[in-house]
Amino acid sequence: MRKSIYNVQQRRISHWVIVAFLLLAFSGKSQIDTSLTLVSKMDFQAQHELHDGNLVHLMGFTETLGAPILLPSKTLIFEEGDSVHITLWNMSQAASHTIHLHGLDVDQANDGVPHLSFEVAHDDSGHYYFEAPHPGTYLYHCHFTSVLHVQAGMYGLLIVKPKSDPNLTWENGYAFDSENAWLMSELDTNWHHDTIINAPHDPQSTTHPILPYYPQHFLVNGKSEGQLDAFPLVASVGEKVYMRLANIGYYGNEVIFPAGMNAQIISSDGRPLPNVVNSDTVKLFPGERYGVLLEADAEFNDVVQINYVNMNTHQLENTQEIDLTISGFIGVDELGSNDPLVYPNPANQHVKLPLSGTWRVLDLAGRELTQLNAPYFDYDVSELPVGTYILRNVDRPEWSVKLQIQR
Repeated sequence: MRKSIYNVQQRRISHWVIVAFLLLAFSGKSQIDTSLTLVSKMDFQAQHELHDGNLVHLMGFTETLGAPILLPSKTLIFEEGDSVHITLWNMSQAASHTIHLHGLDVDQANDGVPHLSFEVAHDDSGHYYFEAPHPGTYLYHCHFTSVLHVQAGMYGLLIVKPKSDPNLTWENGYAFDSENAWLMSELDTNWHHDTIINAPHDPQSTTHPILPYYPQHFLVNGKSEGQLDAFPLVASVGEKVYMRLANIGYYGNEVIFPAGMNAQIISSDGRPLPNVVNSDTVKLFPGERYGVLLEADAEFNDVVQINYVNMNTHQLENTQEIDLTISGFIGVDELGSNDPLVYPNPANQHVKLPLSGTWRVLDLAGRELTQLNAPYFDYDVSELPVGTYILRNVDRPEWSVKLQIQR
């Protein structure tokens, strides 16, 4: 009897071991293990070019020891649920460094605040483990002597995307056609001399002398003034553009979009807002991030204005401008030679189409305005105002054509 009970218990244990193994195997398939190495280092010679042609020293994170330091550092992109392992190899020749995962929900041991987790000394390595949290826009930066090291260039964006669709803001969130990420900061060249960045580290000291902060350069993704001409914001009418805005500087920012972009603020610090805020102006304090949806309803040229406000005096210190061009119409340029012929085009009173039935009349943002109905191929368009439209057959939606009305 005892032997029988023992055998039953043994079989039950084996059964649950198999179930547990299968569950782990299944969950492993839905999770991606991502490992990368970041090297923290410093410039031995000034190399980062400012808009006035001058070069400055940087500290930063690179993927290899021989790679140049970029400002900001590489944007790290993960999918929600990824199991992430980041190795930090410190080759800075001076102070210790960390990687602070700014805004991410990770445990304290992996958060990168040195006195609560650990610091990485020169020629040593540290390891950060976390599961990529809720989709959103985050930051990573050094949190050791952080006032100096962040200004020196040790920062970058970290983006988490939903696993189901990279063109969603989050699961069951907003769909978008394109995205842009702008990271605002400032630079005081007096802080970037080799004698400041390469100051020897004193482990017995709890403070580090720094200079007064008077930035002369106001940056978007490490560029300013004429350098920004190479990075315009370009979109089509009706194109849904997702803007990831972040501030890693020590000044406040005001990002002002033209009214024609119909800006909607939908998220803050990596989390959806309970209510959409319709505002052309987005204010960001240091460390903040916002998600903004844009959708133009007409073609135009303008600029996006970015103000830099001194947090102590509340005075506007600088304004940068990024060119904005809205040209063409999303969903229209793809209409090719297989589309039905329409005659005449441009039209005035009537158009002839090769397929009879009902045609939807859409504006260039894809919104239905009305329908055309006729038993044959001749359609009355006299009620349509002058403009450009998309005609799409109800029964054969692949039959679409761009129609212009002129009078």
